[in-house]
Amino acid sequence: MHCNKGIVLKIWRWAAGGFAAAGLLATGALWATSPKAGPDQTLLPPKTPYTKGAYFAYSQPWGAERSGLANWWSPLATSMGIDTSRFPDNTTAHWRWPPFAPRNGPGVWSYQAVMHGNYDGGETETPIPPRRVHDVQAYSQDFAWTIDEAHGQANVLTEFYLRSSPTDSESKLLEVGWLLHTPEHSRKYFEAARKVGTYTDPQGRTWDVRIDAKYCMFAPQQQSDVPKGTIDMRAALTWLQQTGLITGNEWLWGVALGAEAISGTGQVSIQHWSVKRM
Repeated sequence: MHCNKGIVLKIWRWAAGGFAAAGLLATGALWATSPKAGPDQTLLPPKTPYTKGAYFAYSQPWGAERSGLANWWSPLATSMGIDTSRFPDNTTAHWRWPPFAPRNGPGVWSYQAVMHGNYDGGETETPIPPRRVHDVQAYSQDFAWTIDEAHGQANVLTEFYLRSSPTDSESKLLEVGWLLHTPEHSRKYFEAARKVGTYTDPQGRTWDVRIDAKYCMFAPQQQSDVPKGTIDMRAALTWLQQTGLITGNEWLWGVALGAEAISGTGQVSIQHWSVKRM
């Protein structure tokens, strides 16, 4: 009996040593991928705001902060390369997370994004006051982005919140987002949500629209990327009013474009982004 216990203890020590060695190797590999600022860029750490004019940048590791095991790594896991002379153009979002997705609903570790106006509590250098949906005449964005996810996964998401108040950032009624790059992990989450309908935008693209609780998602019907173009968000809001999902009395604050990191390492480069609201 004592001999068996001794063997078991040796096995546990050997296994623990193996796990520790594997952990050190994994940590070393992650550090080896430590992002560097590109030409004309400054590296912005996570949870550090940057604003210029009506635009804002922020990296929020919200998924990791809900995980006891990953929370310690979150201050080191993300960064953004900011070109202060061209911002929000030439912005890069870097991530380096474990090689698996978290278990938090959408299954993402972080959202690293550029923003126009007050998207989720971040005040821009030039304030963009909230407006009721029915008072917005035009609302559109032009974008161009690329993604490198050879050793990881992320979706590319542009979104905004509709709120019940022009002053309370927590008064969220509905989150409205467009999935411009939808890897399999995000596609499964999307497909599991309730179908709202099919929307054809003014550019002729067809989107499947689904909702999970208070999260309304648009995804290309052909399951293809949308790496550049224009999104007429006012036209989409009109369609959502016609479906009865919103009333038009909601308050529209700001909008974001960025990467929701799912696993591993990678980066999204936002080559161009501009927003027009009237």
